[in-house]
Amino acid sequence: MTNGSTWTERLACRGGEMGRIIAAHDWTASGLGPIEGWSATLRTVVKVILASPAPQVLLVGADGLMIYNDGYAQIAGSRHPHILGQAVCTGWPEAAAFNRTVLDTVLAGTPVTYTDLPLVLYRNGGPEDLWFDLAYSPVVDEAGARIGVLGIVTETTERVRVQQELARSRERLAFALNSAGMIGTWDWHIGSNLFFPDARLADLFGPGRVSGEAGMPVEQYLESIHPDDIARVRDAFRVAIASKEKYSAEYRLKARDGGWRWVIARGECLYDHEGRPARFPGAIVDITELKESEEARSILLRELNHRVKNIFAVVSGLISMTARTTATPRDMAEALRGRLTALAAAHDLIRSAVFGEPNETETTPLSDLLERILAPHLGHPDQVRVTGPPVMLGASAATSLALVFHELATNAAKYGALAEEGSALDIAWTATATEVTLNWTEHKATATGEAPTHRGFGSQLITMSVQRQLKGALTYDWSRSGLRVSLTVPIQTLVR
Repeated sequence: MTNGSTWTERLACRGGEMGRIIAAHDWTASGLGPIEGWSATLRTVVKVILASPAPQVLLVGADGLMIYNDGYAQIAGSRHPHILGQAVCTGWPEAAAFNRTVLDTVLAGTPVTYTDLPLVLYRNGGPEDLWFDLAYSPVVDEAGARIGVLGIVTETTERVRVQQELARSRERLAFALNSAGMIGTWDWHIGSNLFFPDARLADLFGPGRVSGEAGMPVEQYLESIHPDDIARVRDAFRVAIASKEKYSAEYRLKARDGGWRWVIARGECLYDHEGRPARFPGAIVDITELKESEEARSILLRELNHRVKNIFAVVSGLISMTARTTATPRDMAEALRGRLTALAAAHDLIRSAVFGEPNETETTPLSDLLERILAPHLGHPDQVRVTGPPVMLGASAATSLALVFHELATNAAKYGALAEEGSALDIAWTATATEVTLNWTEHKATATGEAPTHRGFGSQLITMSVQRQLKGALTYDWSRSGLRVSLTVPIQTLVR
């Protein structure tokens, strides 16, 4: 190529694929006129954008006639090369309003930029959701006139879609973690002995107290474990590191409110290329509700076993009591059959607590519940006085109180006021808008000895039912004349 060659020839030879296309294009119809007549500024800018690997487009004049490079041609898709030399609002009609605003703003002297701008374009025949980083600046000729707009166009569609999918994945993961009771994850760097909790786990120690980026000594985390569990947790870590097996441990972890939460921690030690322990990542899940459920189930199973043992003593007592109050074997059989039936009815109330079955009726009067529970134990009806205003019990409360009253009645029939003639039992309650207070008072004909020093399982069961299930308060008062039990329960728990 000689120095006498035309600019068009040099463009076609040195401008790459787009240079050849631009050189061959008929620019007369576009209004720009032949290439040889273009201004030095216009030629220079075209030369610059053709040499750039970044997608660029030159919008010439008030209509924004498009001249672009190879990178922009790829973004244009099937619209290339037809849009070459067209007004930008004609070449991209679906984005005409946007491009008109860009032209008017930049030709007035104000550059504009956009980050991850969403556009719907028809570059391959159908609508596509696309995102772009855009930068537009004015092109000024030798005389200082703004002759066009230079646009640098970077498509960010793939990056935005990856970010959106990552955000959706994080949302799904957060939902799954919340549903699973996830407390958080950690990464223990064994060499530095630093423990790096994620934001969820760090929040357990209080806002701003622990930084997930800076980490904390692993001992600081171990100090948040219940003293009775910490030795077992340390041993589990040592075994997992030494054996190269999965780590799993259940323990109690101090919560922000100062209480203890049961958790299960799982993880795995990772080793460097020389086989030395390097990192120990893992996760912690809250299992407090599961532990409480297991504890309640264990107690109820023990209660069932306890009740089976007691039933023989109760039946034996019923036989002796019935024999003393009947004249003939037939009378005894009929009375005993009725009392056994009443005892079975009382145990039906207890069954739902043991087996997790709902009661058949929605509500039960407190007086009816007491009558059904006490019926199997009465040798003389006038032994028991029951007084109090109408109180309706929900299914859960009726079951819990059935356990309480059955245990009290069983003990009274075996050792207390229902075990001997001449003794009496007073059951009285009062009700306010917020709570019900019930007093169970035994008056024994024969004075008893000292109060018991050991609380059996039955007493523990009563306490659990009142305090945990009914959210109430319970007091025992042992005297030589008999036992007095006072319990107070919120109305809101009685209706459940």
